[in-house]
Amino acid sequence: MSNTPAVQTDGSDIQPLSFATSAPAVQTAGMVQLEEWAAELGYAHKIAQAMAHSNFLPKSLREKGRGIVKPIEEMANDAAVVILAGKSVGLDPLQSVQNIFPVHGQPSMYARTMGALVVAQGHGVRRMSATEEAVTYAVRRKGDDTWEEFTWTIQRAQKAGYTSNSKYGSDPIAMLGAKALAEACRTVFPDVLLGMAYSVEDMELEDMGETPATAAPAAAKTITRKPKAQAAERPTRPAQTPAPAPAEPAAQDPVANTADSVDTATGEIMPEDAPEAPVDFLAECETRLGDKKALGELGKQARAAGASEDIIGVITEAWKDAA
Repeated sequence: MSNTPAVQTDGSDIQPLSFATSAPAVQTAGMVQLEEWAAELGYAHKIAQAMAHSNFLPKSLREKGRGIVKPIEEMANDAAVVILAGKSVGLDPLQSVQNIFPVHGQPSMYARTMGALVVAQGHGVRRMSATEEAVTYAVRRKGDDTWEEFTWTIQRAQKAGYTSNSKYGSDPIAMLGAKALAEACRTVFPDVLLGMAYSVEDMELEDMGETPATAAPAAAKTITRKPKAQAAERPTRPAQTPAPAPAEPAAQDPVANTADSVDTATGEIMPEDAPEAPVDFLAECETRLGDKKALGELGKQARAAGASEDIIGVITEAWKDAA
């Protein structure tokens, strides 16, 4: 008898190969930080959505520019990122949306907010002098004895091209003070501001963000309203001679239309010379037909801008007829 083991030909002797399973990848510190950021962004977005449905978001977060209101989701997305930017410098969500604004993809804040953050860290800020010709601020880091002064004069503002803004004529102390304080904080306390490149006063030169600028009222137009039964079709446009329509502006930062170029050496924003064109509320009305909420917002904007009663009436009729 042979001692050679019998060979199985039906495959029953074949055993499956076993592979050692690799251990799960170890998370790095960077991955953990990114996960924490993602979680924080999710919570910030929940807060931002509630704010977007309230009246506590400022104009710069509600509008794309030229009176065009953002969709609710876009408002919430922008506000969520602003909340995270504020958290990085110690602001709570409400403080963040009222004091930080996106400009050219970068966060900016009021000069007074910059000063408040610096003082909260124990550093020194003093206004040394203030006249309509010049404003000087002095700052020093905590523990230092030497104060460093920063001055903005009306001549410096003229040379930089800022005095084309009417605020330098009506309230030069506030404007020069904002420039001097922002420059002092950016120069001496970059660690406190964590990269806040601009102050809102650099960007919103016209009104410093305190009160929205009122658009010039539209010229008087003759508007023929359709009978009530036909109102559902579309609002009647006023009879007028057609004029070449300007190109529709691309979506932009809330205050991007107030700036023409950035001085890369100083971080200052140069104002554009041309005034902003008034909103064509009738054209906007036509684009929002059937959207009751959007028409309601447009009506509010028209009243705030001082539009004629005829234009407001057309928008109101379209709002009534919307589903």
